Amino acid sequence: MISVAEARQIVSTQGRSLPAVPLPFDRSVGYVLAEDIVSPLSIPSFRQSSMDGYAIRCADGHLPLEIQDELPAGTSHQVSLQPGKAIKVFTGGPVPEGADVVVQKEWVTVTGNLIRISAEKEIEPGAHIRLPGSAISKGTVAIPKGTEIRSMHVGFMASLGLTEVMVIRKPSVAIVITGNELVQPGAAISFGQVYECNSFGLRACLQQLHISDITVSYTKDTLSETEAAIAQALATHDLVLVTGGVSVGEYDHVAQACNRLGVVRQFHGVKQRPGKPLYFGTTEGKWVFGLPGNPASVLSCFYQYVRPLLHALTGMVAARTERAALAASFEKRPALVFFLKGYCENGTVSILHAQASFQLSSFVQDNCWIELDEEQHYFPKDTQVIIHPFL
Repeated sequence: MISVAEARQIVSTQGRSLPAVPLPFDRSVGYVLAEDIVSPLSIPSFRQSSMDGYAIRCADGHLPLEIQDELPAGTSHQVSLQPGKAIKVFTGGPVPEGADVVVQKEWVTVTGNLIRISAEKEIEPGAHIRLPGSAISKGTVAIPKGTEIRSMHVGFMASLGLTEVMVIRKPSVAIVITGNELVQPGAAISFGQVYECNSFGLRACLQQLHISDITVSYTKDTLSETEAAIAQALATHDLVLVTGGVSVGEYDHVAQACNRLGVVRQFHGVKQRPGKPLYFGTTEGKWVFGLPGNPASVLSCFYQYVRPLLHALTGMVAARTERAALAASFEKRPALVFFLKGYCENGTVSILHAQASFQLSSFVQDNCWIELDEEQHYFPKDTQVIIHPFL
């Protein structure tokens, strides 16, 4: 059995960025850019009005001006402003050659085909004219490599005329659920059975990372069926998450099945609670986690080990850790790292009820994992401890 620090180090050395792939820009949210996006054009590409109003020469602002023309947004022909005249323009539309200011229409009185600008208003050259490249210039980096694409990036990409971008691909993930006692939600349940929840929790965790290529399979607690299920998962996926069957009981076959399939065991057993029997192995550029079957253990191990690996594979920024003061004293006996469900607010963190590995009810309230040091047994109130925020 190894320490939490050793287990984290081993997982970190196995993570490598997956290859880049092209993706339609409007499906790229949650992916990480594999290369710089360089602007193929200047925005705006022409002198553009930022107001509905009139384009004039600033020097003519005190004169009554004849309306020469109007240029709605989308106008493709170019017009030159004549001296002593004004051209009606609109937000986002072009500003005619010869004009050096746009006067908003609220400052203007229109009489027939003439306009007068209010004498109290001061107009300045360049007002309400967006210069070419004032948003971005052609050839400059619009979005740098390594950026995790968010919704606001997508509109920017569209404004550049892009159709696809190069991103680090997401891994495909197989979830293998072991256990003779499991029943699907919605089905009738008999004595000795429990509803299967691990696949749903893991799928939700993966979807939060924008991973969509996910399959779920189920297997009974026999060596042959466990081996066959893992073999099938490895044949078609990058990452395999097996729940249950990783301890040392009579019906725990995951480690042996992986060994028979040529998976190289990186570790099996970590000095932690929950999730002490955790298994991690690798084979031919693929990864296998054997997660303990209890649902709180599954989620704890996912957050502490699987998620960091996924961050490394997809180029995402590692999840942050923080420190907070314990709201109340806490004592633990075994020489293990404890991962406890907690609620942190204003720099103080509370250890919630229902901490057993089979209990999920405290997930309704929590917003972080609390990490308690392996060697320390007693933690007085206000002790500064490590927390892992969920978001």
